[in-house]
Amino acid sequence: MNEEILIPIFMFGCIALILYKYFDVRHKERMTIIEKGLVNEDLKHLYTHGLKTNPYSSLKYGMLAAFIGVGILVSAFMSQMFFAHEEQITAGIIFLFGGVGLITFYAIAKKRMSEDEKQRS
Repeated sequence: MNEEILIPIFMFGCIALILYKYFDVRHKERMTIIEKGLVNEDLKHLYTHGLKTNPYSSLKYGMLAAFIGVGILVSAFMSQMFFAHEEQITAGIIFLFGGVGLITFYAIAKKRMSEDEKQRS
């Protein structure tokens, strides 16, 4: 049989098997919890694991994506101007703008967190 056909079939089969096992184990876990008679408060403690949500995470990823997009545009413009070292220019500018985006996020988040602390006190 042709190997080019077997590879996608094997890949999708493995993905299907992993998803099946994930949902099967999740179902068994939930059925065990229902059989033990745990109430909603107990379930919250089982699934939260003490994780706090970060209200600024969407701002961080949005700024990172925006700055990387600007970096791609600037790198395309720079590649048109300087035909030498196009790959290095592109990679460098994308990382530069991604870093600038994260630093900008840090400054905004720090300012907002200090404002929130002032309002609480």
